[in-house]
Amino acid sequence: MQKFPLAYEDVDLLFDPIKHVYVDTLTNKIVPSVTGICSNGVPKKSLTDWLVSTPMREAQLQINKLLDEGEKLDRVKLERVFLESSEKTEKIKKDAGLIGTVVHGLIEDYLKGKEIPEQTDKKVVRCWNIFLKEWDKSGYTPVDVEKKIFSKAHRYAGTLDLVVQDNQGKLVLIDIKTSNQVSFDYHLQLNAYKFAYEEETKRAISKAYVWRLPKQTGKIEIVEGIISKQMFDAFLGAKEIAESIKVYSNIYNQ
Repeated sequence: MQKFPLAYEDVDLLFDPIKHVYVDTLTNKIVPSVTGICSNGVPKKSLTDWLVSTPMREAQLQINKLLDEGEKLDRVKLERVFLESSEKTEKIKKDAGLIGTVVHGLIEDYLKGKEIPEQTDKKVVRCWNIFLKEWDKSGYTPVDVEKKIFSKAHRYAGTLDLVVQDNQGKLVLIDIKTSNQVSFDYHLQLNAYKFAYEEETKRAISKAYVWRLPKQTGKIEIVEGIISKQMFDAFLGAKEIAESIKVYSNIYNQ
């Protein structure tokens, strides 16, 4: 468990990097995280479609491969195909998460002045080079990197990627992503980070952006966040949904 400093004397939070949870030591209760709220409280049709289609496509590919090779399809072989296909999405998600974690770590170390060792993974190298190219021409100065934040008003915590200062002296919030697309919930995350950061530091964020670093092909995608009361209220609504789902699960899945 890691302790991180907050501006509030009556709040004491610890972060568990293994379980990725924030714990209020004064109440011994888990404080919901920004990413957890958006993962559990926001419908994601594209993700649901992918979770369904990927195992089906994998099973089709494996079965066709066996048929092309003249293999006899018996029950054991089919069961193995179905088992491996059902595990396909989890493997992809774990690998994507690993890439994202490594890239974020490299960016944090670089902006804190640490030496960056040579990388060998092609996806990591690609994301890293894309970030460096954009950073070098941005003119930004890092202010806060991988900063833990907490909203006392709404009781949620999180870790924002970057707060930088532009050439006009204004603060800009940047969220680094290595996903395949920019989705709606990213805008909710930006609103949540902005609100908590301003609440705690009393410093205003002028703009917020998502920097999406593609792992396969293409250029960096920079999307300005939709920052508004409506979007922040949507985040709070997602928080209520996520917490209600948790209560429901505790009642009916005992």
